[in-house]
Amino acid sequence: MPVISPQIQAQNILRISYEMHDQAKQGDWVSFSGLEAKRQKIIALLFADPHIDRLLEKLASTLNQVMAIDNKSMALGEREKQRLAGEMAGLKQHRQAAQVYQLISTN
Repeated sequence: MPVISPQIQAQNILRISYEMHDQAKQGDWVSFSGLEAKRQKIIALLFADPHIDRLLEKLASTLNQVMAIDNKSMALGEREKQRLAGEMAGLKQHRQAAQVYQLISTN
């Protein structure tokens, strides 16, 4: 199995992070999750490097870009979470109203 340099791993992490952000913008959270799983494996490999402490300074710029794009993706995820919470609250109210209507109409 070929050894991939830490710089290439960091670039792959950044590339996948951008892909994840694109999926988040489209609301495709299934694809987003699949990419996250793929990215996690690369992150684990990168940080398993025995020389990671010495490499971090060289990788800092790329990793900072990853964190910046992740912050944007997390904001999109939070918005989606709030939207779904509102939708769920609306469904609960509709269900309660239907139950009250059913009780009243059977009496």
